[in-house]
Amino acid sequence: MEAETVRVQLHFPLERVGKPVIWHLAHDFGLKFSIRRANIDPNVGGFTELELTGPRERIAAGLAWARESGVEVSALGSDGAHEWILR
Repeated sequence: MEAETVRVQLHFPLERVGKPVIWHLAHDFGLKFSIRRANIDPNVGGFTELELTGPRERIAAGLAWARESGVEVSALGSDGAHEWILR
């Protein structure tokens, strides 16, 4: 499986702030990540901008899991080599 990189923003509602969402993306879905920017307030919620790298199927599955877990996922783009839309 060929690795791709996609940039996403994860929006954490207050009830998800303390949960290990990025850890699960790395360990359960085998994705590599780079945190590009983050602003988390344990009293309000927040966001994290990530670059996720891995096979397309694993990225899609990981982001679907994050959505099902109550995290809003927004696409910021990809590395340009393999443009694709997050669903």
